[in-house]
Amino acid sequence: MQSPSLNERARQIRRDILTMSTAAGSGHPTSSLSAVELMTVLFFKYLTYDYKDHKNPNNDRVIFSKGHASPLYYALYAAAGQISQEELMTYRTFDSALEGHPTSRFRFTEAATGSLGQGLSIGLGEALALKLMKSPGRVFVLSGDGELAEGSVWEAAGAASHKKLDNLFLLVDVNRLGQSDPTMYGHDMSVYQKRFEAFGWRVVLIEKGNDLSAVDQALQGDTLQKGPTVILAKTIKGAGVSFLEDKAGWHGKALTKEELEKALQEL
Repeated sequence: MQSPSLNERARQIRRDILTMSTAAGSGHPTSSLSAVELMTVLFFKYLTYDYKDHKNPNNDRVIFSKGHASPLYYALYAAAGQISQEELMTYRTFDSALEGHPTSRFRFTEAATGSLGQGLSIGLGEALALKLMKSPGRVFVLSGDGELAEGSVWEAAGAASHKKLDNLFLLVDVNRLGQSDPTMYGHDMSVYQKRFEAFGWRVVLIEKGNDLSAVDQALQGDTLQKGPTVILAKTIKGAGVSFLEDKAGWHGKALTKEELEKALQEL
């Protein structure tokens, strides 16, 4: 049987994000929707991972620093055949391993996340460990733009550059909207670019972060870099559903059943 296309996977992941968060009556669907293309291309084209041996030292590592985007996190593993649709619908229920922010109760979780600004530091440590183990594994950290106001991010950025960690990749979902207000620099990508360059990082810009082909082209990249790479993707919060796109007031808010039906019809 032919594998689903990236477009088909992205569409199904969006459906799952919305359906599971509505079933739970909580979650962060719009924060998840903005990074769908970024993570779909990574997971299903570039990630090296043995799902049958999730402790394999040669596996790539994925860390969701923006842990509140857990609907996306679990929907990706469902698309990879590791979570059933029935289990997805247990999201945020008391006995479920699919918690509101990823924890080690879910077997593929590298580290508990959700307190913003910690993911890159964890990724830095794992990248260093993989180097010491002489593992070919890489570390991919997904961050939100709001997190970049945290000082811990820049401490880790400086250390990663100093250690020349060419196996560390930070993917920033620049969707412009924070919890209650726009982020500090909105969609001014040049600010983020200059800051990471000042810290010695290789910077890849994606102006259309919700375009699969644009993300694919960016992730192909240059394999000869001598230090860490940041991929800055300009995205739309709530991407894919017209009444959610780039709208304030939807952060951490699940759709009603009626809104869900409208969104699914649109998808």
